[in-house]
Amino acid sequence: MNALQAIFERKSMRSYKKDPVPEQALEDILKAGSCAPVAGTFQISVITNPELLKEINDTAKRGMLSSNVPFMVQRASLPGYEPLYGAPVLIVLSSPENSPNAAANTSCAAENMLIAATSLGLGSCYLGSPRLAFGSENGKAMEADAKIPEGYAFNCGVIIGYQNGEAFRSASREDVKIEYVR
Repeated sequence: MNALQAIFERKSMRSYKKDPVPEQALEDILKAGSCAPVAGTFQISVITNPELLKEINDTAKRGMLSSNVPFMVQRASLPGYEPLYGAPVLIVLSSPENSPNAAANTSCAAENMLIAATSLGLGSCYLGSPRLAFGSENGKAMEADAKIPEGYAFNCGVIIGYQNGEAFRSASREDVKIEYVR
């Protein structure tokens, strides 16, 4: 699969099998992330520990349920809803606190990882919900467990695994408006 095919076929997967992601595939995905065009420092933490994944998932869900954001409360209230969607891998991208390019840097890295996962036949999804876990009362302990360095903050997450069912949305983005200025 070439790069354009992977981009056009990429979908947000929100249901995963428990099967582990092969080490070589994970290494290739991480290398793709580290090759992103960035203007600063960031860290990639790869979480496969089931207990830590559960803690992050459960804490993020509690954060969603107690938020003042109706969409979050509604989604977290759905039967069987899990913020990490049962994925066996959570990749956490963090940057130095107050870094002016943090969101752009880590989002570029995340997108490379999402495309790489698709090219390898794996499902993936970009996530912001772990922010609720790392920002919780127990967040500093979870950051330490996730090997997020002191002085760094969560920017975004990517979950990866073998898809279980259909994708959340089609790969088509026909609703994006494009204007040419010539």
